[in-house]
Amino acid sequence: MMDPQALLCFTFICIAFAGAGAQSPSTPPTATPPPVSAPPPVSAPPPVSAPPPVSAPPPATPPPVSSPPPTSPPPASPPPATPPPAPLASPPAAVPAPAPSKKKSKAASAPSPLSSPPAPSAEAPVPTSSDSPTPSQNDNSGAEETTVGRMAMIGMGYVFMMVLG
Repeated sequence: MMDPQALLCFTFICIAFAGAGAQSPSTPPTATPPPVSAPPPVSAPPPVSAPPPVSAPPPATPPPVSSPPPTSPPPASPPPATPPPAPLASPPAAVPAPAPSKKKSKAASAPSPLSSPPAPSAEAPVPTSSDSPTPSQNDNSGAEETTVGRMAMIGMGYVFMMVLG
């Protein structure tokens, strides 16, 4: 059989290789955009010839000058209106006026629970468009490969330890 210390050393080596081999690269790979083909040059349309100038109509004769209308005297201002006389007494009311009511002070109730989580503070970090992929971009971070590779190597090391131990 194999020495337990050698088996343990072999297991740690397998785990180290699994962790290093499955790590994502320091800079994520970027997909190169397809080259943009330039549109074919558009030829300029031929110049449009201007229509021949239209001859100007003969100048119209100015209208005859008439004398200004005679001035009339301003209308007389009407005499000021006299206000109607005020009634001497108001008729008695059929129903007495209501008495002023006192407002009841309302006891402060407990605050109601919020229906949504509180808004983040102004100092909270916000995601930038360069950090998080948009739905149209592919996620090439390699996080899935890292987890699967690490679990596979740990499993293989465990199997070797059980078989040889």
